[in-house]
Amino acid sequence: MIRQGIAEALSVALDNARDAQTAAQTDHTHPFGFTLMSRKFEALAEAFEDMGDVRIVKPAGSAHELVVLDGKLLFPFRYAKDRSVSVMSARIGEGRPSALVQALFNRFGPEPMMRQLALADVAPVAEALGDLPKDTSLVLIAYACNAHAGLLDAWWGEAELLDRTGSLRWHHCEEIPLAKDAGAAQTSLPGVAFDQGVVPTPALNPRVRRAFRAEAASGE
Repeated sequence: MIRQGIAEALSVALDNARDAQTAAQTDHTHPFGFTLMSRKFEALAEAFEDMGDVRIVKPAGSAHELVVLDGKLLFPFRYAKDRSVSVMSARIGEGRPSALVQALFNRFGPEPMMRQLALADVAPVAEALGDLPKDTSLVLIAYACNAHAGLLDAWWGEAELLDRTGSLRWHHCEEIPLAKDAGAAQTSLPGVAFDQGVVPTPALNPRVRRAFRAEAASGE
């Protein structure tokens, strides 16, 4: 199933990053961070490359390949290094979002609840994404991890990019069971919608799982 594949891919990427950190024999976590930066994309591509309705694309301006699964573009990012940050407060990256990230949100993200000002530096990158169908939707994979504890939790959902600091407003969000919970019920991504816009809030237990509901066969 899709969520299980995502969880396993993240676990592989984390294991590789932790191995790199150990091999580097340094207290600085640069080896962990640099390895994770690349391996999170590579491991997702490796996990789904043999499935039907999958495209592996490398947008112009990106050093990484992205997975498009049945029209859903998967974009993983680390939102926290520990459990002190709620996924609802997630920012996509630690600095200003790149032009590519901004273009992905503008072109494939959900309709914003509040119309934002256009960002001029996005236009050239957005044109470079023209080979992807217009009905492609951006699905974020937000996870928390660190070099010592490994993968702490993971979520997927749809969100809009609010500003140049990378702040997000989630429209839909669901927890992904980690690889160690692989026996739990899984939900496949193709033909699936998030359930009525329900999202977790900071007051909720972060381990609570949200249910998906299947879309109509027409995809509407």
